Amino acid sequence: MKKHTILAVDDDRTNLQIVRDVLEKDYDLQLAISGEMALRFVSRRRPDLILMDLMMPGMDGKETMRRIRMENANQKIPFVFLTANQSPEEEAACLDMGASDFISKPIVPSVLERRISRIMELEDFHHDLEAKVEEKTRQYQELALESIFAIVNIIEAKDEITEGHSVRVAGYSMALAKAMGYDEQRVEEVYQTGLLHDVGKIGIPDLILKKEGKLTNEEYGEIKEHTSIGGHILAAIETMGYLADGAKYHHERYDGTGYPQGLKGDEIPEIGRIIAVADVFDALVSKRHYKEPMDTEAARNEIIRGSGTQFDPKIVEVFLKLMDDGTVDRIRSQSIRVREPEE
Repeated sequence: MKKHTILAVDDDRTNLQIVRDVLEKDYDLQLAISGEMALRFVSRRRPDLILMDLMMPGMDGKETMRRIRMENANQKIPFVFLTANQSPEEEAACLDMGASDFISKPIVPSVLERRISRIMELEDFHHDLEAKVEEKTRQYQELALESIFAIVNIIEAKDEITEGHSVRVAGYSMALAKAMGYDEQRVEEVYQTGLLHDVGKIGIPDLILKKEGKLTNEEYGEIKEHTSIGGHILAAIETMGYLADGAKYHHERYDGTGYPQGLKGDEIPEIGRIIAVADVFDALVSKRHYKEPMDTEAARNEIIRGSGTQFDPKIVEVFLKLMDDGTVDRIRSQSIRVREPEE
């Protein structure tokens, strides 16, 4: 079993020798005689625990701890302070900073050994618990994706001519989110929302969805209801609240003339504005019961024409860049029906 790495920092070499005698047999022990040396060590290699003298010339223990923890990757390193100052106020100050423990000088070897052993056991427990939580989270995410894929297949089974539409819209939306600087989690949320943006069509009669030619006003009114139906269905998934916004608001228009609520500009949730561009583009270049597919250049011009009226101009600008760099063509040409969960 790999030994835990402990960095001991003290300007008193006698104290370091005591620490070495007590801990070296059970740990990968590294020694430093100043806060500056400790900073240099941590920049090269992250220890599992730092045992540090509180009062040192130059950079004291609290300042050293503060600087080390300025790096996000070092936030969880446990700190144990060594000090001859046994005042309750000093101990409280160290614990308030996030120190794990406080060991008084002169160092009692048995106390040092037991305290460090206890802390490392707790750290191992926490790491094991985090690993189990991460595994459960991964399993949950995979199950969620599998459920989403199943729903997508149900949606597309209602109208075979739209097969692949939800996956392409999800792909365009995900590419937009990445290009707009979303973090990894939000990108995944946008992808999932794109997959389910048309879930409300489950509640629309097949005769209307598959009708050849122009819809009547009444039929178009029924089609429009798919946004409210979808929003209502997905709002029930409280742990994935973002899904409902994409389904409900992807037919809102930037100028306020869309549906179901006639929202305008930034009143429309951004995820709805993203999916709006992706959805319309894919509809333009795809065959429908009522029309033949449009060529890519003509569809591009339609997207440009809708900038500022139908679509958010900033999102249109990003989408055009994705068209220019080939991203849109790559997504469109993908032959897979759904994206399988990543291993």
